Amino acid sequence: MAIAPCQHPDCRDVDGNPRLTHDGICEGCQRRTARLLSRLVTDWVHLHVDMPTPPRRKRAERTSRTREYGHPAEWASVTAAQIARALNEIHADLTALRGETLAPDVWASELVRVRAAWTYLEPRTAELAALPDIRDRIVELRDLHGQIRSRLGLTKPRQILPAPCPACELRTLLRTIEPHNDQIQCGNCGHLIQNDHYEFYTRVILDTILEKTPENA
Repeated sequence: MAIAPCQHPDCRDVDGNPRLTHDGICEGCQRRTARLLSRLVTDWVHLHVDMPTPPRRKRAERTSRTREYGHPAEWASVTAAQIARALNEIHADLTALRGETLAPDVWASELVRVRAAWTYLEPRTAELAALPDIRDRIVELRDLHGQIRSRLGLTKPRQILPAPCPACELRTLLRTIEPHNDQIQCGNCGHLIQNDHYEFYTRVILDTILEKTPENA
């Protein structure tokens, strides 16, 4: 690939311009993209596992063009579905472009689609530059994560994750969501999951809930 400006929308060098790279997305922004994917997957885990099922709407209720959520779980359900759709679409488009095995179709469960997308995309962030609209895709994912962080930060800034701490092995990992801060730390021993290990723990969390889900539904 010829040298060209990095396609990541937030890439800036010391002069405020996108860095030049042969990879489409520079190495620093590849790591940034991997972290964004892992945080969105962790968002999905929290919304899917921890939030209660939304109540059924009565047929007589009126609808409007502006989407309003009468129950936090309704917002959580819709947002989790948005994450699954966005990740699945990127997964499907990249596999089609590369002529590889197709991603799960839209009728597969959210867990199947999210886990398959994460497993495929996480080691291939450099290849994402091959997608012609990758800049817009990253903006969509970034904005979605920001909306989730803002919503959860107002009501439940700390979340217990369904995975053991690597230091004390207790299931006391807490994810803190605050402006400019998204970290995982053990509430028992204080062990902090470093940014370099965030992606690994996303995989552990997904595998943990997969084991608990009947027939991987």
